[in-house]
Amino acid sequence: MFEKPLNSVTRVKAHPAQSPPAPRIIDIRAAKRDIELREALQQSIHSGSTALPDLLLWDEQGLRLFEEVTYCPSYYLTGEEISLLEKNRLQIANHIPDGSMLVELGSGGVFYHHQNLRKTKILLDALEELGRRVDYFALDLSYSELARTLRPVSGLYRHVNCYGLLGTYDDGRRWLQHPNLRMRPKTILFLGSTLGNMEKDDAAGFLNSFTDVECGLLLGLDGCKREKEVLAAYDDPEGINHRFVKNGLVRANRILGKEALELHNWDVQGGWDAENGVHTQYYSPSTDTFVEGVRFRAGHRLVAARSHKYDASDRDTLFKRAGLTPLDSWSSEKQYNLLYLRSA
Repeated sequence: MFEKPLNSVTRVKAHPAQSPPAPRIIDIRAAKRDIELREALQQSIHSGSTALPDLLLWDEQGLRLFEEVTYCPSYYLTGEEISLLEKNRLQIANHIPDGSMLVELGSGGVFYHHQNLRKTKILLDALEELGRRVDYFALDLSYSELARTLRPVSGLYRHVNCYGLLGTYDDGRRWLQHPNLRMRPKTILFLGSTLGNMEKDDAAGFLNSFTDVECGLLLGLDGCKREKEVLAAYDDPEGINHRFVKNGLVRANRILGKEALELHNWDVQGGWDAENGVHTQYYSPSTDTFVEGVRFRAGHRLVAARSHKYDASDRDTLFKRAGLTPLDSWSSEKQYNLLYLRSA
C-alpha cells in the first residue's frame, strides 16, 4: 500500500545526460481480469446480447491503434482538449491545492494513456511552475503501457511525483478508500470524453463513486452534436478507427483460444443517433456465420463502442444526478468542454 506519497519519496531531478529513472508502478489489482473478460465475452455470445464487451478494444495493440486515431485531423476531440488545456493551464492548475493527489482514471476499457499523457503533461508542467507539491497517479490496465508512457516524466519534476497504478476502476476506487489516502485532498482526472463511452444512466453513479467532500474532478466531455463532424471523427479516410475497432475481434479470438470470429466475415459500421446524441460503432457479419455454435445472420449488429455527446442540458442533468457542482469550465468552438467540479 502506498501510504505516505508526499513524504516517502525523495524528489530527485534526473540529470539531462542521464536516462530517466524507471517509472514507479504500484500493482493494486484484486482480480484476474482476463478470466472475467473471457466469461463476459462468452456470455455476450451465448445470451443473445446486442453488444460485445468494450474491454476487448483495449489491449496493447488497441491502445496503439487508438493513439493513431487521436492524430487523425477528423478526430477533433483530442486536439480540442489539448488546446483548452494549453490556453487555461494555470487557471486549471490553481484549482489543485498543494499536497494533493492527482489521480487520472484510465482503466476499465476506455483508456489510451499515451495520448492522454500528451494532455496531462501540460497540467503537470503548470503545477510544477506554480510550485505545487502534487503526487500524480496514472491508473491503467497495461503495465507495459504505463511503463512506456510514464518514463518521459519520471524524475522530471522537483515538486510533482509521478506514479503508475496497475488496475481497474474498481481497484482504483478501493485503493483510494485506504485510511491513509482517503482524507488527503485529491483531484480525479477524467479526460478524453471517456465518460461518453458509458451509458448515460450509469455515468452519474460512476462519477459519484469517485468523488467525496475532499475531492475535485477535472472532466473532459464532448458536446458536439453536429452529425457531419461526429461521423467524420469515427470514420477517418485512412480507416484507422475501423482497424482499431476490428482489433477487438482479434483479441476476442485470442481470449477464446481459436478463430471463433472469422475476421473476413465481419465489418465495422458506425451510426449517429441524433435523438439520443450518441454515436455507435458496430460489428456486423457480411454473411451468415456461426460463433461458438451461435448463428449470427448477415447484417446483425453487435455494439463495439458508444460515444455519448453531452450538450449543456445533458451536462446539467448529469451533474445533478452525480451530486456535483461546476466551479469552472472552458469550452471550444467545436463544443468540447473541460469542467472542474466538486461535490455539491
